[in-house]
Amino acid sequence: MNEDMGHTRNQIALYEHIPVAILLIDSGARIGYINPCFTRLSGYFPEDLIGWQMGTLCSREWDPQSRLEVEECISKGIEWRGEMLFRYKNGSLHRLSMILMPQRNAEQAVTGFILMQQDAYEREAIENALLESEAKYKTLVENSHDGIMIVRDRRILYANDTLCNMLGHCHTEKILEMIHPEDLPKIAEIAQRRRSGDPSTIHETIRIIAPNGEIKVCESTSTMIRFEGEWAAFYTIHDVTARTRFEAELRRSERKYRELTEMLPLAVYELDAQGVSTYVNQTGLRMFGYQQKITAGKDAVSFFSEEDRNRMRHNLKVEAERLLNREGNVEAIASPPVEYTARKADGTNCPVLIYGTAIIEEGHVVGSRGIIVDISERKAMEDALRESEEKYRSLIENATDGIVIVQDGRLKFANQTMCDIMGYSLNELLEKPFLNYIDPSEHQSLSQFHARRMRGEQFSNILRSCFIRKDKKCITVELNARTLNFNGSPAGFIVIRDITERLNIEHELQVAKKELERLNSQLEKRVKESSKRLTEAKTQLINLQKENLQSQFDVLKQQVNPHFLFNSLNVLTSLIKLEPDLAEKFSEQLSKVYRYVLENKDNELVDLNTELYFLDAYIFLLNIRFLGKLVVNITIPEERRNDRIIPLAMQLLIENAIKHNIMSKSNPLVIDIFVDAHHYLNIINNLQERPSQIVSTGVGLKNILNRYQLLKLPVPSFEKSGDRFVAKIKLVKHNL
Repeated sequence: MNEDMGHTRNQIALYEHIPVAILLIDSGARIGYINPCFTRLSGYFPEDLIGWQMGTLCSREWDPQSRLEVEECISKGIEWRGEMLFRYKNGSLHRLSMILMPQRNAEQAVTGFILMQQDAYEREAIENALLESEAKYKTLVENSHDGIMIVRDRRILYANDTLCNMLGHCHTEKILEMIHPEDLPKIAEIAQRRRSGDPSTIHETIRIIAPNGEIKVCESTSTMIRFEGEWAAFYTIHDVTARTRFEAELRRSERKYRELTEMLPLAVYELDAQGVSTYVNQTGLRMFGYQQKITAGKDAVSFFSEEDRNRMRHNLKVEAERLLNREGNVEAIASPPVEYTARKADGTNCPVLIYGTAIIEEGHVVGSRGIIVDISERKAMEDALRESEEKYRSLIENATDGIVIVQDGRLKFANQTMCDIMGYSLNELLEKPFLNYIDPSEHQSLSQFHARRMRGEQFSNILRSCFIRKDKKCITVELNARTLNFNGSPAGFIVIRDITERLNIEHELQVAKKELERLNSQLEKRVKESSKRLTEAKTQLINLQKENLQSQFDVLKQQVNPHFLFNSLNVLTSLIKLEPDLAEKFSEQLSKVYRYVLENKDNELVDLNTELYFLDAYIFLLNIRFLGKLVVNITIPEERRNDRIIPLAMQLLIENAIKHNIMSKSNPLVIDIFVDAHHYLNIINNLQERPSQIVSTGVGLKNILNRYQLLKLPVPSFEKSGDRFVAKIKLVKHNL
C-alpha cells in the first residue's frame, strides 16, 4: 500500500528512523502507515490504525474551520500547515503542529499524503536539544568523507571542506555551474520537488566537471532540513567515479562472459552454495526443455533422474571435502567429469557429462559452475558401434567359411569355422606362420600372390590351394583374399572355403553322367528293337502289349530325360568355371531332382506336397538355365497339399510348354499352377508357339492320359483356349 501511495522502500526506511511522527494517508484520508515515532508518542500501533480514517484521531473539540480546511486541501491535493487537536490512545488530548503534504506520481497525479506531527509543547525542548547537538553534528559534517552542501533557491548556503577538495575549489557560487549540462534537468526537477514541499529523501547520480576538465560521477542524496530558520535542501555527495568505472568494466566483463556463454553450443550452469540453480544458458535451457524463470531457484539434483540424485548429492559432498587442503583452506581445483542421466521437462531422459569447478570467494566456497555435455548422440553411436561389432562378430563366428587375417606372414585372427576346418584350437593357430598349414609345393605361388596384393595390385582374388589339417589329411580349399588395414598396417583378409566334398560330388556327377549316357544308349537300342517287333505284330493282344511297353518306355524316358540331364550338366560345367558357389547350389538341386526320380519311379501316386518339393528344385534348375525367360507361379492352398497325383505330371507339362513355345526376357513364358473350385490342378501357360518345323508327337501328354487310364482315374484334359494352353488334372483324395 505504501508504494501504491508513491513512497519507495528507501523512504519508508528513512521514516522509521527520523524523530518526527509520520503518518501516510491515501487520497481518501485512510491511514496506510505510521512510523515508530508516532507510536512512541501516541501509543497507537500500526495494527490499531491501518485503514482508519484520519479524522477518527481528531478530537471533536478541534476547531471546525480548521477541519474543513484540511478536508478541502485533501480533496484538492494541496499542502496544509497548522495545528490539530489529537486524542492519544490513553485518552489524553494534545495540540500538535502538523504539515500535510501531497505525494504525486510521475504523471503528477496525487497518490496520497504525508502527515508530519510534532507536539507543540515538546517542540521547544526539541529545539534546545537540536541546538545542543548542532556543534556535534557540525563537527561530523566538516569531517565527513562525503561532500555536503545546503541549497536554497539554487543558491549554495553551505559546502564542507570535503566537497571543496573534491571539486578543486571552494567558490560555492560556482559549484552549480560545474554540473554537467546533461544532468541540469535532474537538479531542476529536485528543486521543483523541494519548492512544492516534498521532504522525501531523493537519490540521484549526477556528473560534475572539475576545473581540470575531469568528469566526476557522484551519488547525491538530498533531503529537506531547517537551516537558518527556513527549509533548505541538504545534499550529501559521494565521489563514485572510480567505483563507477570499475563497475562499468565489471559489467562489460560480465556481459562479455554472458554473451560468450550464451553463444556456446554447450550447456553452462551456475549454482549457489546450497546447490540451487542461479543461471543456465540458452543451450542448457534447450537441452533440458525449460525456461529461465522456471530453472532459477530449483535444486540442481531435480534436473536429473531419481536413480542419480543420491549419487549426485554424495559426489557434491565428496567434492566439497576434496577442495579442503591440509591447512584447511579452499583451493579451486577442477573436478573430473562425471556422467549422469538428465531428466528433461517432458519427462524423457538423456545421458550427460558434467565438468564442474567451485566458485571461491574470500577462501569460501560460495557455489559452483561448469558445463554439461549432451552425450546422447555419442552414446547412441557407441551403442550402434557395439551392436554393429556384435553383429559382425556373430556373422564372422557363425560363417560357414573360414575367415583369417594374415599380417607379416602370421595368423593374427581366425574364426571358429577355420579352427573346425583345420582341426586346431584358436591358440594353436594364432601367431603361427600361415604357410605352415599349406602344402609346401604351393608356398612360392601363394607368397607371390600375397606380395602382389600388399603392393596394391588388382587381380583375381579366388585361388585354389591344398591345406594340411592337424590330422595330416589334405583338403582342397578356395581362397578369396582382400587387403585391409589391421592395427595400423596392411594385412590380408582371407575367406577360406573347404570344397573337398563339392569336388567329390562333381566327380561323382561326371561319372554318373557317363553312366547315364551309356544306359540311355543301351535303352534306346532295346526300345528300337522292341518297337520293331511290336510293329510286326498284327493281333490286338500284340498291339496292347506294344502300347503298354511304349507307355512304360515313355515314363522311364521322361523320368530320366537324358536331354534335360545333358543340358543341366552343360550348365553345371559352365557354372563351375564362372560361379563356383552357384554351381554348388545347382548340383545340390540337380541331385534332389534325380533323387526324387529314383525314389518315386515305382510309385503310382504321390502326394502333392512331395511333388511340389521336387518341382522347386526342378524350377531352380530351369531358372539358371533360361535366366529370366521363364516364370512359374505356384498357388496351392495348404488344405490341398495332401491330395495325390501321378509322379512327374507337372514336370512333364512344364517340359511340354518349354518344348512347344519360344521365350525371351522381354516376352517370358509364364506358367501358372493352381487348384480350382472343382479340385482340378490347372497348369496354364501363355501360347508363344515355336515355328512349324518342330513336329509334335504328343507322346508326353499321351503318357499322362494312359497312366491315368491304367489307374482307372478321371482322365486329364488338354486344350488350347485363345492365347493359352490349359491342362487340367483331377486331384485324388489322400484316403483313396
